[in-house]
Amino acid sequence: MLLDVSRDFCSRFGRGGTYWVALSGGMDSLVLLSLWNTLRNELELDLRVIHVNHGLSPHAGSWAHHCREAARQYGLNLVERSLHLILQPGESPEDAARRHRYAVFAELIREGDILLTAHHQDDQAETVLLQLLRGAGPKGLSAMPVIKPFAKGFHGRPLLQVPRISMRQYAEKLGLKWINDESNEDRKFARNFLRHEIMPRLISRWPSAAASLARSAAHCAEQHKLLDDFLLDSVSHVQGTRPGTLSVTQLLQFSPEKQRLILRSWINLHHCPLPDTKKLYSIQHSVLNAAWDRSPCVRWGRVSLRRHRDDLFLLTATSEFDASRIFTWDLSDTLFMHGIGKLHAKPVCGQGLSAAIRQVTVRCRQGGEKIELPARGRRALKNLFQEWQVVPWERNSIPLIYVGNDLVAVAGYFLHEEFTARAGEPGRELLFERQGTSM
Repeated sequence: MLLDVSRDFCSRFGRGGTYWVALSGGMDSLVLLSLWNTLRNELELDLRVIHVNHGLSPHAGSWAHHCREAARQYGLNLVERSLHLILQPGESPEDAARRHRYAVFAELIREGDILLTAHHQDDQAETVLLQLLRGAGPKGLSAMPVIKPFAKGFHGRPLLQVPRISMRQYAEKLGLKWINDESNEDRKFARNFLRHEIMPRLISRWPSAAASLARSAAHCAEQHKLLDDFLLDSVSHVQGTRPGTLSVTQLLQFSPEKQRLILRSWINLHHCPLPDTKKLYSIQHSVLNAAWDRSPCVRWGRVSLRRHRDDLFLLTATSEFDASRIFTWDLSDTLFMHGIGKLHAKPVCGQGLSAAIRQVTVRCRQGGEKIELPARGRRALKNLFQEWQVVPWERNSIPLIYVGNDLVAVAGYFLHEEFTARAGEPGRELLFERQGTSM
């Protein structure tokens, strides 16, 4: 049964890229590795194995050794990565481990590759219960999909409809040896409490409880997909003045209930986690109904929703940057500015910064900068940002480009004509790319 399920997954989702098995050393992931090693030989697949050492357990080193030996038995080399966890405010070590683990996976996945994890039907049932207890809507109750886009490739869960008992029977039949993570027994974690205290009681009364919960997740996923498709048209009709934004005026034409649906759909399109109901009501009250000249903001996790005039913006947190730092930029190279973005000079003709200028300095706004404009004289950069309709939260991180002591360019907005390439002369177009956007 398990091999047939895996074979079906492979036939449905292709064989072109590399399959990466995420191996923890536990029973589930060893079953997954065994199955896909069989398919590797049968279908000539490109198969690789990755183990991430989180460093949370004193046994982490022996687990890595166990994974190494398991891969070696199949003639496979184990790709190993060790983590140095950095916790965000309010984040548990386990959540940080998961975030860092998937960041490692994302670095390895190339175009067309599929990351395989060993989630099964019981995991899906637990996820549905957890989402119910959190008050989730259709998206949350959809739980985990069989496959979804991930990094440059995909994340697949080929065993999602397989019960845990079938996984154990397979492992015992083959004599697989697995490690037991002691943290999986700790009932202080919600999932472990459900797994050890609640699910056994549900199954004793309703033997097919796990399968029924997983089936409900599939129904919710289908309904959520249909609702999202329906809402795409509404989202397109409330676009703001800038790409990726929403118009407050247009959004307010709908009922409060449909406003929340459109907001959820828009946030989902940006691949951001959805806010809870309380945050959605806060967005409606304090953002949509704010005065025109206000710039309200609602945050959840690493996401913030901001308003500037009639436009709603969705932003993800970036690293802190040193606004006082001065960069020297050789225009033949790309300049990376930590926490801000990168600058690139594209060769052009008859426009852009004169190619005679080979090196500049770059800094961020400190306050008091002025620019000489043709026929307008010297103007304060602060006022020009308002004139150019630069949103307030971006003004202090827009690169300012200097030749000597002269401010000659504001990335994406201004280039001093005295330093511009003349007709027929080689020049450089200065391109600034911020996280997730370019100017």
